[in-house]
Amino acid sequence: MTRAHWIERLVFAVLVLAGLLCPQGPARFYGAMVIAFVGITCVLLPGAALFTWLSERSPSRLQGPRRLPTFAWRGTKDTLGATLVASCLLAWPLARLRAGEPTGLVWTLEEAGGLGTVVLGNLFALVALDAWLYWKHRLLHTRWLFPFHRAHHGYRDPTSYSSFAVGAVESLLTFFPIVLLAFPWAPHYAPVYFALVAGFVTLNLYLHCGAQSRLVEAVLPRLWLNTSAFHNRHHADASVNFGEALILWDHLMGTREAARLDQAKSASSP
Repeated sequence: MTRAHWIERLVFAVLVLAGLLCPQGPARFYGAMVIAFVGITCVLLPGAALFTWLSERSPSRLQGPRRLPTFAWRGTKDTLGATLVASCLLAWPLARLRAGEPTGLVWTLEEAGGLGTVVLGNLFALVALDAWLYWKHRLLHTRWLFPFHRAHHGYRDPTSYSSFAVGAVESLLTFFPIVLLAFPWAPHYAPVYFALVAGFVTLNLYLHCGAQSRLVEAVLPRLWLNTSAFHNRHHADASVNFGEALILWDHLMGTREAARLDQAKSASSP
């Protein structure tokens, strides 16, 4: 077993055992963790199955007729690992809710600071969080951290089962903002928060489905959002197209595949 595997197991152990220190009590924490795990699983796996079923029958498959396995079981197993990490993080705010204590999740605009604060705050958070996701992804492609990301690139012709099929370290780096929901001083307007989470999940399932919709591919770039065709190229060439939600940072940092090809042409021209 490699060092990376031991570190992944250690991350799982620490996240689970941390519940013993929950101020609301271990029973509430682990009960919340189970609820979170079941809830997330009941969203991700049926969603992956539906997207995969549709995309495998699509005439617009990005890599042509499938030659590689779909790895549905492996993707399911890896997704359950990522779900466990997310559930451990979500258990902290859920434990507070179960104890009747306030959290950062609020249901009125007044509690969230007003309409302007909600709009501007969420726009800023979206751009800032996506910047973190982009640079996290870049870091995971460095020599020292790629062992924690290599398994995800085993899905060279991905399906939606691979959308969240990442290891414990990458899951922690991706989902740690969930813990902010446990703090009342960091209010999140619930309708917008859940809409953004649902949008992120749906987008990620589409990005990995292996097929493309002409309408969706035409609309998403106008909103600076990632597309299935754009992300699929990252699975084929791991040195380009690192964006996870937005394509903004690939444009700014010159890591779009088109930009790299233009650079190569310029370098080779006399």
